[in-house]
Amino acid sequence: MTAQDEFNFGSGNAGGGYDRWLEQRKAALVELARKLNLPLDHQVEVWLTGGIRLRGKLQLQEEMLFVPEDHVPQLRLRVDHVPFLIHEMESCVRLD
Repeated sequence: MTAQDEFNFGSGNAGGGYDRWLEQRKAALVELARKLNLPLDHQVEVWLTGGIRLRGKLQLQEEMLFVPEDHVPQLRLRVDHVPFLIHEMESCVRLD
């Protein structure tokens, strides 16, 4: 039988894990924004169907790192605290 490996919590090396995780999340968000051609995490002016104009920071409604291509039409975004679906967006202009 093989011995079970152990976690070495006393190694003092664990502090960078959270920072690396944050960096990976940010890189994934940048890649998602590039694929969708959207200025995520930037100040924008968005026009929605029905003549609704929103100004503020464009973000994902829910935190996600991977969006399957078949889910893009149902992707939920928000400008500040106003949620909407990506297919409701008629235009989006980055302001900063």
